[in-house]
Amino acid sequence: MELALASWYLLDENEAISQSRSHYDSHVQHTAEAPKPSKSVETECEHDYVLNEQVGTVCSLCGFTASTHSTPNKEQKTEDDTEHKQSENRDLEQFCIPAPSTAPSNIGEGKNKVWDLIPDLKDKLRSHQKRAFEFLWRNIAGSLIPSRMEKKKKRRGGCVISHTPGAGKTLLIIAFLVSYLKLFPGSRPLVLAPKTTLYTWYKEIIKWKVPIPVYQIHGGQTYKGEVLKQRMKLAPGLPRNQDVMHVLDCLEKMQRWLSHPSILLMGYTSFLTLTREDSPYAHRKYMAQLLKQCPGILILDEGHNPRSTKSRLRKALMKVNTRLRVLLSGTLFQNNFGEYFNTLCLARPSFVNEVLKELDPKYEKRNKARQTQYSLENRGRKLLIDKISKKIDSNKGGERAQALKTLKKLTSKFIDVYEGGTSDELPGLQCYTLMMKSTSLQQEILLKLQNQRPVYRGFPLELELLITLGAIHPWLIRTTACSKQYFSSEELDDLEKFKFDMKCGSKVRFVMNLVPRCLIRNEKLLIFCHNIAPINLFLQIFERFYGWRKGREVLVLQGDIELFERGRVMDKFEEPGGPSKIMLASITACAEGISLTAASRVILLDSEWNPSKSKQAIARAFRPGQNKVVYVYQLLANGTLEEEKHSRTTWKEWVSDMIFSDEHVEDPSHWQAPKIEDELLREIVEEDRATLFHRIMKNEKASNVIRDKGMIIKENVM
Repeated sequence: MELALASWYLLDENEAISQSRSHYDSHVQHTAEAPKPSKSVETECEHDYVLNEQVGTVCSLCGFTASTHSTPNKEQKTEDDTEHKQSENRDLEQFCIPAPSTAPSNIGEGKNKVWDLIPDLKDKLRSHQKRAFEFLWRNIAGSLIPSRMEKKKKRRGGCVISHTPGAGKTLLIIAFLVSYLKLFPGSRPLVLAPKTTLYTWYKEIIKWKVPIPVYQIHGGQTYKGEVLKQRMKLAPGLPRNQDVMHVLDCLEKMQRWLSHPSILLMGYTSFLTLTREDSPYAHRKYMAQLLKQCPGILILDEGHNPRSTKSRLRKALMKVNTRLRVLLSGTLFQNNFGEYFNTLCLARPSFVNEVLKELDPKYEKRNKARQTQYSLENRGRKLLIDKISKKIDSNKGGERAQALKTLKKLTSKFIDVYEGGTSDELPGLQCYTLMMKSTSLQQEILLKLQNQRPVYRGFPLELELLITLGAIHPWLIRTTACSKQYFSSEELDDLEKFKFDMKCGSKVRFVMNLVPRCLIRNEKLLIFCHNIAPINLFLQIFERFYGWRKGREVLVLQGDIELFERGRVMDKFEEPGGPSKIMLASITACAEGISLTAASRVILLDSEWNPSKSKQAIARAFRPGQNKVVYVYQLLANGTLEEEKHSRTTWKEWVSDMIFSDEHVEDPSHWQAPKIEDELLREIVEEDRATLFHRIMKNEKASNVIRDKGMIIKENVM
């Protein structure tokens, strides 16, 4: 196996030094078009090149310019536009950008079926993964039988794998790509993933011993913080400039990806950075063109994220010149049908034409040559909303049924849905919605904020932020700059004395009631919240009351943590017998694609407009590898915006279930039941129900039976 996720893992010291120096030397020879420096400069200075946006490639030590570019005057700009464009084209012409191969080769390897291509991996796949494996081949290649693929190439197109979180989508894609590259060695797969899931890909590739090279393009922070440090230890003579080394690393891995059958893996942020169209450098333009033109198949992990019409990332992804795409998502329907349409178009660019053909009666008569992709998408999105979304929202059962039937007709051929599965093999899941009573201080603050709502059209984000923070603990209001718009300086200063008063914040009080009970039962706690301020407050509280330190007993996962450090934090939390007790995590940055099965108690401090975020957060603990029953507590401040948000997300979840389920989906009002089947929660309720809880509901839909060694355990109902 060749795994180039971090270059030093596979190269011995001499090989790393020779390869790195040769790549650096060849790069400098290629870019140095200016006159050579004098002998005195060559002998006195070991150039350390810096990429200067105004000047070009410049030595930071002696000022020597290896390559230059200039900005024309306003008078010259118009005259030089044509010459500048011709120069850009000449820069790119010196690079060869090969097209991917779409015709199958090595057909003899899988004469009967594609399963013959991966005899070792086949036995590692579960039944739903095997079904999805065949689904991928039918959509991407047209057939399961290699000899028939060329005849059925018209069937090829993008598709979606919508499997519940923790169902093994990463292993499924690894198995598919290994088999696909054997039959299509020139296809050049490009795998894109959020920063939060890159470490999961890294571990899965090592775990399953992928027999093909995988090259990872690291983000700047990860490369400078981890990869380059190791390279410099192996080769101290390398240039000291980190930006130059990062560019060389990217170019090296892309060239290897082009030269032989392999996979290129990178984060969405790196992809967006490398596909910039306004860079003045030839090598930057080359990498941008390469990423747009060379992939034969595009894998989009958590591909529902770039779903906004205005998203720069989505626009860049739509420019990748391949219709063979696989979008992975555990929560495909996010907020509304407009975003759902955008997501499906990202996975299958031809979907917009399929929608227009089905819903637009004048589609055949329209002059398609005069229409842009943008205008087609706008009309397709509007038709989907008007003729499907609004009917699904209506109270007329007949209209809703017909709209759902039409939608499934449009999508069923290229979306593989799997909602069951792993939950049947796990000990159990119990989800509770806790409507918290606010303390007197909280009530005063939240009521003041709630009363500001009629003044505005909609709900300002800063007002929503203040309500969210105040519902956790009143002191958190002080941490925001916008609080001065709603509170006087005296009021804010007065809150300081309540910072460590646990009785002033109902949600903090619940957490502090839960923690000692988890310690007694030797259970770890995972706390998700939307904002950083509550994380910092809890760090101080745990240090003050328990003497726990960050990085030891209390671990933190936030969006600004780089790849390998993120991995170390997760490994510490998962370490059996380790000192960690609690994980504080940002739900925005850390709720997708990672495994935190050491936790058996999950607290959701905030309410979300998007139900998929909560679902993804729960799936960090409730997934394969979990050996305990997982208990989830969604904390909501009664009578506030949080209650309204919860009602809205319940409706969205109901719509999502109707879209993907073949069975009847009951009304959301039946999902909640006023009962407690959690012994630990029952203890807290009996001790402090009058002042802490307004109402406790068990989410019957999200929960499942509790199992112990194959036997179903029925707990006492309060």
